[in-house]
Amino acid sequence: MASEIRGMDSVKNGLRFVGEYLVPGGSNLVKGDYKQAGLHAALGLAARAAFGLPGLLLVSVNSLTKANTGRHLYEHLGIFEGTSIEDVAERVTEREAPTPSMPTDM
Repeated sequence: MASEIRGMDSVKNGLRFVGEYLVPGGSNLVKGDYKQAGLHAALGLAARAAFGLPGLLLVSVNSLTKANTGRHLYEHLGIFEGTSIEDVAERVTEREAPTPSMPTDM
């Protein structure tokens, strides 16, 4: 039974990979997430026009990662970690304001 489930996961991952080969965002399209599929398709075409094949590959890998794990590629790599609004606001409130020094020669 467990091997059948693993086999189905392999088939799903294969279909997602082939979908990504055909169109950027294809893995999300196979998954049924049409919003992410459309977003990655548009970004893939723009990245292809701006950066060529490397840009298209980055968008495709991001789409495949998002479809398989639910997280974007930059989240897995730790890029932009701690730069959300909440994290920045927390760091600002934790930082102590400098205390002005009083002149002592008065």
